[in-house]
Amino acid sequence: METQILLKKLWESASFGIRELPSVATELKSILTGALGFEKDGFPYGVVALQGEMGAGKTTLVKAIVDAWGFDDEAVSPTFGLVQCYVQGANKIYHLDLYRLVDEEEAWDLGLTEYFDDVALNFVEWPEQAPGLLPEQTILLQIVVEGEQHDGKRKLILSIRDTEQSPV
Repeated sequence: METQILLKKLWESASFGIRELPSVATELKSILTGALGFEKDGFPYGVVALQGEMGAGKTTLVKAIVDAWGFDDEAVSPTFGLVQCYVQGANKIYHLDLYRLVDEEEAWDLGLTEYFDDVALNFVEWPEQAPGLLPEQTILLQIVVEGEQHDGKRKLILSIRDTEQSPV
């Protein structure tokens, strides 16, 4: 029997165009810090599951967040390498893309949970490929495309697991 996880929406952005992404990423920095609830020297850590259709802008969003936090590295897609790591001083961002995984067992075999044990901010694209891999405290960041995919507006929705309600 599949367990239903109830979510509680914490924040929703206004609709924005891709050109507005840097300012949205700057706003998202403080939202993520509060939502994750863990930080070291002002930098949050934990796991953020990124959900959105193909081409919604998940990797582009991570690039904007890496820039907003002032990392020197230019973020690139981890689709073929599965994981990209960005380091700025003591702060780390891991960007995982699970799209090409065959199944959840492959994720476990590759030891991907070790990234979640590090004091780092983890962004996981295509979390539905290995839902059992993600820690219970994972927060969900959805990218919703409004209109045409390539030139339509986007909206971000940040949710956490609702522990006050039990699944029906």
